[in-house]
Amino acid sequence: VVLVGLAAAAPLEPLHADDECTSEGCGLNALQLRAARDSEDLNLTRGTPGTVYAMYTYGAVATSKKPLQDLSQASRSFRGLRCYTETVLAASRLTDIAAIFKTSLYHAQVPTLALHWEKDSEFYPHTGRPDLPKHEQGRSGEISHHFMNNYIERLAHVQLHGQDVTTQAPFSTGLELAFMSWGAYEKQTSWATGEEVSMEKIRAKHLQNWRLVAHTQQDTLEAVDNIWLLQHEGSLDCALAFQGTHTFAEFFANLKNAPYGYCGFDGVQSGYADKLYWLMKYSMPKLRPALAKCNKVMCTGHSLGGSLCEVFAACANSNRAGNKHYEMQAFSKEAPELMPIVEAAELFSVCMISRSPGACPATSGISAHKVQQCTGIQLLQRGAKSPCDVL
Repeated sequence: VVLVGLAAAAPLEPLHADDECTSEGCGLNALQLRAARDSEDLNLTRGTPGTVYAMYTYGAVATSKKPLQDLSQASRSFRGLRCYTETVLAASRLTDIAAIFKTSLYHAQVPTLALHWEKDSEFYPHTGRPDLPKHEQGRSGEISHHFMNNYIERLAHVQLHGQDVTTQAPFSTGLELAFMSWGAYEKQTSWATGEEVSMEKIRAKHLQNWRLVAHTQQDTLEAVDNIWLLQHEGSLDCALAFQGTHTFAEFFANLKNAPYGYCGFDGVQSGYADKLYWLMKYSMPKLRPALAKCNKVMCTGHSLGGSLCEVFAACANSNRAGNKHYEMQAFSKEAPELMPIVEAAELFSVCMISRSPGACPATSGISAHKVQQCTGIQLLQRGAKSPCDVL
């Protein structure tokens, strides 16, 4: 479980206009049998195509052989903010290990913020720096920099050129959506208080102007993944939050190097293409009615969740009608309206070594089908050979 503390969130800052998976064989038969009961008809009511207005990601792993572009914009750059954390030393830099993880891939074209602590951060507007961070002399990956407390605390005190810019766009919105990306994990433990927190507890304390309007859980074989949709009660804008890596199987999906085609984009990392394919196939029918009632739609996520947000946004804004991936995740835009609050789906975790009873040995003292989740990176850091080793 990612250990994170709570920081005070700045008031919501209005958003400003300036500011293909070809292989479907990863457990195909098993997944079809398991998810068929939840599948719904994908027929769409044609209207104004919905798009992703902005993306906000934290410690996302690079996604594609070429930087993904926003094809709905003349600039081909996304609105929003991609963040990664660094500690600048005299002759070196320690960087979030996930952000620097895939040396052969690029991030999307989106404003980029290298978050530093108690000194000037580095901000690259417009197209950002899809190539950063990269392995070079003096820069190395650091696991602890990947934890969400580093993002929330640094976004609460963003400094550029000696000035505090925390309350300015897009940094203020970045802080709010960082709380959502943290809450996207089922349950967390506050690093400051030690209390267990959930999306609802985080929303109630730091996001009082937001309400949960949709929530899905989908078994994608590698994990049971959450997608959350929150709506701002004033602007009626929505944020779609993807859950990050929380099982060993998902962590090893991050290691895949084979480039796939996804939604007409060549060279998308195969692990993310596969994951998004199954999430959209079975979760989007449940999310689509709510997405249609949003004023603007943003997406957000930490780690794997941020990478999924990048690919989702690129596909949504491509308007590639007829492409199977686009059609699978497409949604229409209707008149915005304030949606009712929904209760989060029953939260549960699954031991990902095996689906069979007894997957975790009896000596672990836990049920094979009711276990705590930890991120793959944390499990490796703690020397575990399997999730059961540390539960």
